[in-house]
Amino acid sequence: ASLSPLDHGNLYGDAVFEGIRIDGRRILLFKEHVDRWLASAARLGLEFPYSREELCKIMLRLCRESLGSEGTGGYFRPVLSRGIGNLGVSPVKCVASTLYIVFSSVLLYPKEHYEYGIDVAIARHMRRNDPHHLDPNIKTNNYLNNVLALLETEKTGALETLMLTNDGYVAEATADNIFVAEMIDNHPVLKVPAARYALIGLTRNLVIDTARRLGFEVIEDDAMLPTDFIGQHREVFITGTACGLMPVTRIDGLETAPVGSRPLTDSIRKAIWKRGQEDGTSISMDADDDTLDAYLSSPSVLMP
Repeated sequence: ASLSPLDHGNLYGDAVFEGIRIDGRRILLFKEHVDRWLASAARLGLEFPYSREELCKIMLRLCRESLGSEGTGGYFRPVLSRGIGNLGVSPVKCVASTLYIVFSSVLLYPKEHYEYGIDVAIARHMRRNDPHHLDPNIKTNNYLNNVLALLETEKTGALETLMLTNDGYVAEATADNIFVAEMIDNHPVLKVPAARYALIGLTRNLVIDTARRLGFEVIEDDAMLPTDFIGQHREVFITGTACGLMPVTRIDGLETAPVGSRPLTDSIRKAIWKRGQEDGTSISMDADDDTLDAYLSSPSVLMP
């Protein structure tokens, strides 16, 4: 595969992508990822060379070719860029869009951290883009804002970094959404930063929907401070397609709930795994065309 150095995705980040996970030869939230990809492209005025159904059939075929008959897990990243243009920023002279798909494996964090948790830092200088500047819910290839936040906290040794809004409220992590679960008046409560400054992650939505089914009160709050995630009675975790559900044990050196004492997180994790196997939350990469068509025409399992 080759990509022109004059491709506007390469030159200016003028492209949209998705990251999609395969577990047990099942593709998690496949149609939801595809639909978000299509929506991001529409926001940028990018045109696909294939229909939604054609794209999905191509991706299933490539999954089978990549993993063969024995492989069970992997990760793939479909990308649609503005395509080949010139060295000017204007997209007008781009000839046609470029579409490519990368198949690989992804491991953001060492496996042992899913048992022990990770430390998270806070970027205090580099703030999350205001949605008037770059809407975080257009999943573009421009992640420089996130890269700069990670560079700011690199020396702390933390594996992830929280980004704040201009007002100092928590937006999200650089590649993940963040949650805190706790018991309030003997009732389970799950809190998550509101989506104005954060990507409305599909795993985020799955966690919210699953927690509601389990009886949690779910609060989306646009004024959460870093201190709202601190304390040994608070179970903090981050979520994303690539990382799954990862416990956070310290934020800027301050402790959250200890590992081994996270019953609320454990209940959500187990319920999500079960849903992924049972109720249309995923589709087999070995599905035939009729099964795929029925899956694509079915409603999303996620609440709006």
